[in-house]
Amino acid sequence: VPVGVAIGRNPRAAQILQPIVQIAASVPATALFPVLLLALANVGGGLEIGSVALMMLGTMWYILFNVIAGAQAIPTELFEAAVVYQLPWWQRWRTLILPGIFPYLITGIITAVGGAWNSSIVSEYVEFQNQTAQTLGLGATISEASVRGDFPLLMAATAVMSLLVVLTNRLVWRPLYRLAETKYQLL
Repeated sequence: VPVGVAIGRNPRAAQILQPIVQIAASVPATALFPVLLLALANVGGGLEIGSVALMMLGTMWYILFNVIAGAQAIPTELFEAAVVYQLPWWQRWRTLILPGIFPYLITGIITAVGGAWNSSIVSEYVEFQNQTAQTLGLGATISEASVRGDFPLLMAATAVMSLLVVLTNRLVWRPLYRLAETKYQLL
């Protein structure tokens, strides 16, 4: 979030860093996963850490791009007023930046969570260097059922994932999105 705000609030940084970030984001996280697994195998991290790392690699871009857009959308006049009133940096964050980027941040997180679900399917059950490694998780269940051709388990696990997504959307993301639309609109 701080990196996105820094890029979004500094036109020079945005001009230099946004193309670099866009190129980095165009590399699928799954393409980096074998390299990540090799590194973790040598250090002793394991698939559990690798799965989390892949999910983070697969989701951080959604949040970063939305935060950049949110920071760019905050009117410059509000920052000038913060300077005039001599607000310390922490108060600028609390009263201006976080409320200003909140709708964009929520949008980024909602999108990122979808990317995390997809990454979990790829990262929790892996065939690598003639070995199969898996962790406990819904993604591993879906992948293993697919490999084994266990269609009833595949359908059940996919239905559970779909139910979790719908419940999370209704109980968590919808209220936060409504809050972002009503309380944290700068325009």
